[in-house]
Amino acid sequence: MRLKYKLGIIVSVTVILFLLVSCAPPQPTEEKPSVGEPESVTEDGRVVFTITDAAANMSAVTSVVVTIDSVSVHSAAEGWVAVSSESQTVDLLKLKAEGSQELLADVTLKEGTYQQLRLNISKVVVVDAEGEHEAKLPSGELKIVGDLEVKANSTSTVTFDFIADESLHITGQGEYILAPVVQLETREDAEVEVKADKKVEIKAGKVKTNITVGMDAEGKVGVGLGIPAKAAVSIAQGKVKVEGGVGVGVGKGKEKATSEEEAEENASIEAEAEVGVSY
Repeated sequence: MRLKYKLGIIVSVTVILFLLVSCAPPQPTEEKPSVGEPESVTEDGRVVFTITDAAANMSAVTSVVVTIDSVSVHSAAEGWVAVSSESQTVDLLKLKAEGSQELLADVTLKEGTYQQLRLNISKVVVVDAEGEHEAKLPSGELKIVGDLEVKANSTSTVTFDFIADESLHITGQGEYILAPVVQLETREDAEVEVKADKKVEIKAGKVKTNITVGMDAEGKVGVGLGIPAKAAVSIAQGKVKVEGGVGVGVGKGKEKATSEEEAEENASIEAEAEVGVSY
């Protein structure tokens, strides 16, 4: 079965850090999110995680269900800190229809600079006219290098926009592959409202980081990486393979370039990737 359509899904997982002067839950640990009674700690900040689908071309796809097992951040001082270890399943197209962002976690973090953010995704299910299909991920770990600053008495946000029309591919056998292409944006001094129905609204703020990264067939993540939209892809022995020629991937990416154009593009990609690759 050969499927050709353009699917645009933008998934935003927004990290909001709100430092309280008089009331904040305890700081989370590496093992699990922080819980317990609030306490007065000026150097800690409240962290709110959300997920959304800002836009999507429904086409033949009626549902994209993502299971996120954990969310973590990294700093030189603290190492990796788990801010959510609760497995949650979200229907991205339902969020798109509602035009909403859904709460994933609400914890606290220490004031300081965090240089990496990580999502662990265990499952992606795509529903189309033929039924349900579990999409193959090159890696369940999405780790992105980018600065997140937690400032005293202010709110910061981190937004992960999953651009699915460039992320989703289909093999010649009709199998889905999701190799995430993600725009990472961090903001400082944002205005955030967390509503009672687990919906979050974000306004204003100063942009600090704004980059786009992709995941390649080996699961590496970085600026300039990814799987070409029209590449011939397959799944062999549980691994994603990218072959020569034009495949049946979906998306708005470029067709396979000529050898000269491809060489120039690869040189540019390698230069960019040196500053933003995660393994």
